Amino acid sequence: MPDIDPAALSRPSVSLSTPILSTKTLAGSGAGAPKIAKSSQIIPARIDLEAPYAALKAAIGNEQWSIYKASTSEFLTGRLNQTEYSERIDPILAGPGDKERLHNNLIAAIYGNVTREMPDQGLAPWVSANDKPAATTGSKPVSGDAAERRLKGDVMQLPARDRRRIKDLVHNDWDPHESISHVFTDTHRKPSMVMDATPSAGVINNMNFDLEIRKRYAQPLAVESGEFPDIGMISGRMLPFCYEAGLVSGHTGDAPQFMSVAVETFIKEVLTQVFSRTRSNGPGDSGSAGFGVGTTWIQTHKYKRQLEYEEDAAMRGEISRDKSGLLPIESKSASERGPLGMADLRLSLEMADTGMAQFPVLMTQVLYGYREGELENWDDYTWIHDQGPEGYVQENHVAGMNGGRVYELPNGHPDAMDIDTETWWEGAENQDMDMLDAVLDSCLAVGS
Repeated sequence: MPDIDPAALSRPSVSLSTPILSTKTLAGSGAGAPKIAKSSQIIPARIDLEAPYAALKAAIGNEQWSIYKASTSEFLTGRLNQTEYSERIDPILAGPGDKERLHNNLIAAIYGNVTREMPDQGLAPWVSANDKPAATTGSKPVSGDAAERRLKGDVMQLPARDRRRIKDLVHNDWDPHESISHVFTDTHRKPSMVMDATPSAGVINNMNFDLEIRKRYAQPLAVESGEFPDIGMISGRMLPFCYEAGLVSGHTGDAPQFMSVAVETFIKEVLTQVFSRTRSNGPGDSGSAGFGVGTTWIQTHKYKRQLEYEEDAAMRGEISRDKSGLLPIESKSASERGPLGMADLRLSLEMADTGMAQFPVLMTQVLYGYREGELENWDDYTWIHDQGPEGYVQENHVAGMNGGRVYELPNGHPDAMDIDTETWWEGAENQDMDMLDAVLDSCLAVGS
């Protein structure tokens, strides 16, 4: 082993010196000087939302844009969860086109702008006037002699009782939480059966609208009468609601007619969408005769070829049309076409929206309810290739205790839970009893 020099193992000497601190005061180190934080991070510019916004609005349409805009605003502000938001916009985004892709682009751009620069104050310049939110009332009082005269005239048109009620509201010191505090201490009496006296009608200013308001539910519904509501029925239902809402003058003369036309148009559009998605071989060359522009039924090759042949024959005068203007093949197809049912409505809603997105209760009942005939043959059973299970109906098995008997169910399988008859105790069979007797005999044999 070579010798090791002890001097080589010693720590080398290091000259330590105390650093001399500078007596200069650093700039900005004073107690009152503000600290300026420098950041090298560059905030990216905001994403332009005009292009995806305009493209999505054009694809959805003005009719459903208000529903989509309100639902998206409530979802982004946390008023709707993802499931509720999907139930509202899925029918709008369904169907042909790139509406779903445009929707994803807009939502991604909105989320992307969260980490970017702050937006400018107010609405964007490319937002149309129809998309601007309504101005909040009460921010600035209306002044001017004309406005005061108009307000005074509107107030004077109200009945005297309503004007007196409005004046009394100023002196009302009612606490809304007072009734909650006395809910367990107040004594509730049974309401009397005496009917209120019918108020007498006075002059026009003191007229009481209670009699008219009570008639708002007197008109039967269309589902009860089975008839489409006419203008008189609509007017009889609209007028009491106008009085209840405070519209003393009621509705205009054209309002019931416009409402009747709107209801008829809406029902026809819904039925047109349902028929075009669940029926085939419609009348006309393109299957759209009498069903509006843009609605085309599916036509089979055999039907289309026969239709072209009969149209040529009708032009030559060889065959004639019926009273409805249909060719023989069209009449035959119409006679074989079944009536519209709930299954057709459900199928059309599963494919795309038919205008029923405004009625979520009806959509839920149609999509998640029982199908037609599902409960009628609930107890009927069928077997694959007519091969039933082993066993026969009403076949007696081993007799149970206390005279009970076990039967098979009507579908050929025994009951999985034998709760109707008593069973033997486990370990009390004949072989178990013989084994117990043998054990007792062996015990007695030892002592003998």
